[in-house]
Amino acid sequence: MFYNFVILEVMIFNQYKIPLRLEKHIANLIYHKDYFPEHKKDKYLPDGTINIVFELTNNPKFIYDNETGKIAQKCTDVWFSGVLKDYITISSHHEEMIVLVFKPGAGFPLIHSSVSKYTNQVVPAEQIFGKHILLLLKELKLPTSVQEKFLAIEQWLNEQLKADDFYLEVIRYAINNIESSPTHINLNELSKKMGYSQKQFIQLFKKYVGLTPKQFHRIIRFNEILSVVENKERISWTTIANDCGYFDQAHFIKDFQSFSGINPKKYLCDIEDFPNFLPIK
Repeated sequence: MFYNFVILEVMIFNQYKIPLRLEKHIANLIYHKDYFPEHKKDKYLPDGTINIVFELTNNPKFIYDNETGKIAQKCTDVWFSGVLKDYITISSHHEEMIVLVFKPGAGFPLIHSSVSKYTNQVVPAEQIFGKHILLLLKELKLPTSVQEKFLAIEQWLNEQLKADDFYLEVIRYAINNIESSPTHINLNELSKKMGYSQKQFIQLFKKYVGLTPKQFHRIIRFNEILSVVENKERISWTTIANDCGYFDQAHFIKDFQSFSGINPKKYLCDIEDFPNFLPIK
């Protein structure tokens, strides 16, 4: 098993290499320690994923109202973050935590029920997984190595994830088609190709992904833009809008503001190390 260990200034960042048997479900498993940036809040922009966050200290984290900046929710111990349709404002400081990121669609095999009821919500993880998730948290808090903590989570995943051929063969097929061609995908043609009516396709997609195919497509297209922006020194927003399939720049800007709360030019000024996390200074 391989691990990536990175120290950024005084921050410790460890990334676990996902085993092959879990690759279709898990996008990332990350350990953070001693991350204390100058800013105290971040915008977390939607990316289509579901997350479980393990807080390994006794210091709570907070979700803030996007408009007023006041505390809207306190998060302690371990929490489940459903797929987001909009950005949320969260605490920046990470004393010590582990973040488990699930690929789009993997939520249903994980929680064994429709994930749509948790869309745009963050809830205590024991509300979904019962006391077992708290026992796992207790184990993760022991003075063990990061590798041992990752292996404990892997063991829990092997027990928790349910075999689901429909996810692997049907939902993953739909997701892969949208992710591989967000600019040109025709969702109506995709549902027909899969043998479902639009209504059936929407219901199944929401059950597994937590979003409608159209909502998911918009988020994937938005994240494609973030990737393009991250890798270019000179930016032509008109060209990017056209390349990503927008009919006009006004539609592009409206989508961008919907997911980030700011316009594209402001995003370029604010972005730092991670494209889906914007510091609020």
